[in-house]
Amino acid sequence: MVRLPPRLRPLFPYLKPAYVQATRMVAPTTQRLSRARDGQLPTGVAATLEEAARSTGGTFVVAREAEVLDRPPIVGRPPDFPLTDPSNGQAFDRVGVAELPNGRVLGPHHAVISGRGDLVQDVSWYFGTRRPREHPLFLAPFPGAPLHVAGRLGVLATRGDGNYYHFLADVLPRVGVLQQAPSIEMPEQWYVSAKTRFQVELLELAGIGAAQRIDASEHPHVQADVLVVAAPPAMSEKNPHWVTGYLRELLLPKVDTSGPPRRLYVTRGPSANNRTVRNEDEVIALLTERGFEAVDPGQMSVRDQIAAFAAATTVVAPHGAALANLHFASPGSSVIELFPQGTLLPDFWRLASGVPGLTYRYISAWGGPKRPTRAGAIVRDIDVDLDALRATLNEVGAH
Repeated sequence: MVRLPPRLRPLFPYLKPAYVQATRMVAPTTQRLSRARDGQLPTGVAATLEEAARSTGGTFVVAREAEVLDRPPIVGRPPDFPLTDPSNGQAFDRVGVAELPNGRVLGPHHAVISGRGDLVQDVSWYFGTRRPREHPLFLAPFPGAPLHVAGRLGVLATRGDGNYYHFLADVLPRVGVLQQAPSIEMPEQWYVSAKTRFQVELLELAGIGAAQRIDASEHPHVQADVLVVAAPPAMSEKNPHWVTGYLRELLLPKVDTSGPPRRLYVTRGPSANNRTVRNEDEVIALLTERGFEAVDPGQMSVRDQIAAFAAATTVVAPHGAALANLHFASPGSSVIELFPQGTLLPDFWRLASGVPGLTYRYISAWGGPKRPTRAGAIVRDIDVDLDALRATLNEVGAH
């Protein structure tokens, strides 16, 4: 979700690059100011966790080797529609775990800094940036002193973890990465954001109680005797299959999924320029005739979201974080994802391809921007072609 007022959201594709460029320009100045005062900002860069561990006397272990996935074709209406984000979602770099002596985590976007003051770029990369000095932490030259944590502190907090999708895709699976590196001892405590209802609920379901965690939203700067950093499975929306298997095994047994079959329409509400369905009344009327119920996952508990998606035979939803619940969909079910005109993002097709027996379909439309981008797609609203929706519902068996 873009954190701008509704009327300003269409400007996001232009404001974001300007913001990034401005950050890069002021970073050398804020670094000098930081060094003159207390030196809390990073002074160098370690490109990878492995480099950070090697340069500070730490340890690095590969948890997962590089891999390439073979996904089925993406299918929907119009057919053969071009992807708005054509980046490679099949190839995955190796994923590792590092022990960083005197390592730190700094800022609301949770940048990892090694004991010698290097920003660890491969686990600190921020959305829309390409270079280390574009990271938003360089906009605040005088952060407070770190909270010191004795012993071993595991890092789960990461950029975007205030979003339900990213918490499921990037935060909880870091425990799964660490479990795949048995030579690395588990930490005594976890550094993780636990401010929102869904964050707390997911952590409790995962067995990480309040006594085991240090809340990153309350302590935006920490330093540990040993910082245990498991890399996220991917730093973009690639959705490797193993993550779906891990989350299903971790969370589904703790939720009552014995309810009757359901057909769900996921609403995003009335907020403009936020992938809101503009003809939602007509869409709901069509779907109600076919036994669908409208749900707003943002108003549901995590348990209820998981249970609803596990019971759903068909889900119709605009592109959005609620579709992260497809991790819990049942074999034989189907999902129809709705997009703004001229756009098609592959994120949840990639996720759906890792769910056994789940059928995925998209609905978009020709036209729209001449050069569609991810940033532009997420701040546009949706007009659903009702004929295309009827035909797709028939295709997936939702008569």
